[in-house]
Amino acid sequence: MIFEIGESVAVKSGVTDPDFGFDISGWQGRVQEVDNTGTVFIRWDSLTLNQMGLDLAIRCEEENFDWEVMTLGIRDVKKTFIRDTKIDVDRVASLMKAKMIEMEK
Repeated sequence: MIFEIGESVAVKSGVTDPDFGFDISGWQGRVQEVDNTGTVFIRWDSLTLNQMGLDLAIRCEEENFDWEVMTLGIRDVKKTFIRDTKIDVDRVASLMKAKMIEMEK
């Protein structure tokens, strides 16, 4: 399956986070890149970022993982409908980053 840049995708049922091993079925985002090895780079949408929560974002930061973007195999995702705007994503990500900075003080 070929995905277009900016297209909305959802993680298929039964797929787990490759770094932490928990179920991420249904998480959604937009395709940022698809490489020639069959890897898709997904920037999570605002609803998924909210679902992810601050604790996981902090854990990712501590492990030097990008919590806004994930790479998965093309077979792990399917096309879906867009649930938000890029402005929504930027707003939620900025709020999460601000809360992390505040917690460090």
